[in-house]
Amino acid sequence: MKSTASSTGKNHQLQDKHSSGFFVKSWLIWGCAALFYCYQFMLRVSPGVMADDLMASFQVDACALGALTAFYYNTYAALQIPVGTLMDHFKPRRMLTVAVILCSLGTLVFSSAETLTIAAFGRAMIGAGSAVAFLSCLKLGTLWFPSQKLPLVVGMTLLLGTTGAISAGSPMAWLVQATGWRYALWLVAFVGFGIALLGWIVVRDKAPASLEEEILSSHGDDKHTVVHEGVLTNILEVIRKPQSWFIGLYGAFMYVPLSGFADLWGPPFLMSVYQFDKATAGAAVSALYVGIGLGSPLFPLLCQRLEAYRPTVLISAVGAMIILSLVFYLPVLPFWLLVMLLFFAGLFLGGQFLAFSMTCALNPLSASATAGGVHNMICMLSGVIFQPLIGRLLDYSWQGSYVNGVRVYTHSDFTFAFSSISISLLLACVMVSLIEEKYLR
Repeated sequence: MKSTASSTGKNHQLQDKHSSGFFVKSWLIWGCAALFYCYQFMLRVSPGVMADDLMASFQVDACALGALTAFYYNTYAALQIPVGTLMDHFKPRRMLTVAVILCSLGTLVFSSAETLTIAAFGRAMIGAGSAVAFLSCLKLGTLWFPSQKLPLVVGMTLLLGTTGAISAGSPMAWLVQATGWRYALWLVAFVGFGIALLGWIVVRDKAPASLEEEILSSHGDDKHTVVHEGVLTNILEVIRKPQSWFIGLYGAFMYVPLSGFADLWGPPFLMSVYQFDKATAGAAVSALYVGIGLGSPLFPLLCQRLEAYRPTVLISAVGAMIILSLVFYLPVLPFWLLVMLLFFAGLFLGGQFLAFSMTCALNPLSASATAGGVHNMICMLSGVIFQPLIGRLLDYSWQGSYVNGVRVYTHSDFTFAFSSISISLLLACVMVSLIEEKYLR
């Protein structure tokens, strides 16, 4: 009886701490990592509003531009598993700080590049630093929050991340028009150094003992500390499970609209077909990111309501496929209707990020960053493949016209190239049928 009373009193004490803002420090620490995720998202998306400037500066066609910007995804994807395993075994604070500095230096290199090779190296540096961003949010989320809060943490991470994508739309387009793309990126680079300093000051790698005990309990672990296995053991723990690959492929197919359309080819599509200027095209694409920002925390709530992952992620895939196909295949739409469709497409795309919660639920807490790294690597391969692929498809159907030395692509050219995005979303729907339900009731 005494032991039970003591346990009950301890639980009440924890509840009192939670109700009085026990997670304030957790949110602040997570917030610094999420701010970096926001920053690197802006760097990732920014080439979309300066595509014509980049093609003119480096004298390249659409396929070459896609290959250039995809260098970000090449290093990002290649480093996900190494970064994930390192994050599970070393301190996120140090890795986070170094990564932000690397992103900022890469931006300086890219902004000052006079050749395509140096520009590609700068994008690769940005991708290498960015490889840490989401995994640091995920790792700090698992270290500072109980498992039932993880879907909310992931959703809020994406919500903050999309503000970076939105800032790479109309605000970045305005800055590029006012100062030129090189000086605009030079200014952005120095913002990163400030984020690195803030992260070093605020982020901590270990939660207090009472919170850590509750976190372990929420993951079904009765140990008092996280037991770290070997690097190879963690990797094998994740990749030997077929479900890790099914969930990863779902995430990759769902990410194609972001990597292929929103991150690069969306603004050129709107400037060519709708005759928008840079700022208007960036603002229209930003509507998609606003939708993602709202959908990212809303879909976890829908998941809780349905008490199931599979129907939730299927709704996400079907809705995004239908709405984006309307944008691609219908004739020129009124501006208000175009923006509304892009917003709702983003709202449905926000459900794809439940896949991170699904893969974390599938694997032990000690391998959480490794699991996130494997999943993120598979997702980022969509950018490696589809940014150059869409450029290749544009060049394949190109009619041969130029304006100021830059190729001009028609509505039919973009419709043909963007068919690859609709097919990817259809394949995402197929992958849902292979995913096992892992929602814990």
